[in-house]
Amino acid sequence: MRLSKDRQTARASIRLGKWAELDARTDFSPPGLVAVGMLVSGILLSTSVLVAAAGRAKARRIRARGDRTLPG
Repeated sequence: MRLSKDRQTARASIRLGKWAELDARTDFSPPGLVAVGMLVSGILLSTSVLVAAAGRAKARRIRARGDRTLPG
């Protein structure tokens, strides 16, 4: 595989009225696309773990709030 010939390229241009114009260009090789895919999947997997941990912490707080009794 020759990386110079097997590259994926993309261009985008956005114009916001008369004030701003944005131009972007990127190119990836196949190994670069695999690396980006692995990074995105790692971020998504770690996000699901954080959401699950936050849900457990919230459930513990709610349970602790219900267990409190006022001295009387």
